[in-house]
Amino acid sequence: MGPPYMGIAPYGSYMGGAGYIMPSGPMTKVGIMGGGAVGGGHSHNEEYPDDNWNLYQHVDRAEALNAEGDAKRVLRPFVRRLETEGSLVSDGDEELLVKVTFLAPVSLRRLMVIGHGDPDTHPSRVKVYVGKEDLDFQSLEDVRPTFETALPVNQSGEAFVHVHPPGAFTNVTSLAFFFPGNHGEGDETSLQYIGMQGDHSHDRREAVDATYELVCQHSSVDVAAETQGTMGV
Repeated sequence: MGPPYMGIAPYGSYMGGAGYIMPSGPMTKVGIMGGGAVGGGHSHNEEYPDDNWNLYQHVDRAEALNAEGDAKRVLRPFVRRLETEGSLVSDGDEELLVKVTFLAPVSLRRLMVIGHGDPDTHPSRVKVYVGKEDLDFQSLEDVRPTFETALPVNQSGEAFVHVHPPGAFTNVTSLAFFFPGNHGEGDETSLQYIGMQGDHSHDRREAVDATYELVCQHSSVDVAAETQGTMGV
């Protein structure tokens, strides 16, 4: 396995237009995350209106490690990204881990992260892991992230990053976001919003009972089969 994709976007300012963060070092492409029409998800909850690009409505469960509160509350519609209620704050040190499991396979394409409160406490970096539902702080040392990038201070909620390589984030059922530090290098990291843009499947992760008919030259045989796993599109 090769090294994780490194999209470096250290301290810089949002330039608008083409949508780039212009740091002093290497550059990561970023842009404006708007309400596009990616995927075909529909939410009928008035509190969480339709937001087709956003994968929050396909989340089965979410868990935050080293923080109190409901991790699902930072997974919201784009129009509510600047709301501060439900923000997560690391407890004891600067590390914060958020794990997300989806109802069905999804394909993550872009990611937006917004910190809460004092910009010094905003996450300065994120490491993303695919398919690591049992990940914790101890096992982090033994697992290589699928994608890793520096994060800008994103108080206005305009900057996003593209995850790479795309194939590694196609038809995934769980993601883990590890925030190892903050811009002030202090002991408190705050997280207000995680926006995930991409496509999804309507098929749920569950066992499927199916009967198949095998046709041969002389007779037909019915075979019962139980398939455990994901049926994607």
